Amino acid sequence: MSVETHGHVNPHHEHPDVVGSRNRLGLILLLVADIAFALGVIFVYFYLKGQNVNDMWLPKASDTQDATVPVSSMGAWYVTIIAAVGLLFHQYALAGVKVKNQTQLVLGSGLAFVASLAALIYQGILMNNVSFTITMGAYASCYYLIAGLNVVHLFLTSFISLGNWNRSRLGLYVSDHWHVRIVSVWWIWMTISSLLGAFALSFT
Repeated sequence: MSVETHGHVNPHHEHPDVVGSRNRLGLILLLVADIAFALGVIFVYFYLKGQNVNDMWLPKASDTQDATVPVSSMGAWYVTIIAAVGLLFHQYALAGVKVKNQTQLVLGSGLAFVASLAALIYQGILMNNVSFTITMGAYASCYYLIAGLNVVHLFLTSFISLGNWNRSRLGLYVSDHWHVRIVSVWWIWMTISSLLGAFALSFT
């Protein structure tokens, strides 16, 4: 009696294109929700600024608290610039993997991770150095909302970029690089979101 072992197919194995298609759909749904939320935040910022109910946009000093002094928007622009540099590094990595240049892929992915981490740390420093708390007026609340959204985006980008670099280092994108292309879409949106926040904070 013999046992036939050839031709066995794992019924639980899915083709990479199927997995990639499902992940792309997941990213699209995530982006739609995130874009709607980010645009809502920007709308709220300008709406509350325009209404300025009871002069609570930037409250003056009182017996219980100091006046709310807006921060310079330059910090937010610097975060955006760092994010844009990270995006360029990731695009460099993507261009490398398209021509099967593993060195370029690993280098670009690593530099993109470093840029995202630098932007995250810098954003945290900016938030820690403001002179107001989240309860000190509408501007303060909106600032923390915009900066907090940036922190979430940059944290996710750092985490994803670290995984992207590690998988690149292990040579897992030699034959299929759809994951790198998906990450590129997220990088683009994260940079645009940071840009929108910096733009809003330029108007106080």
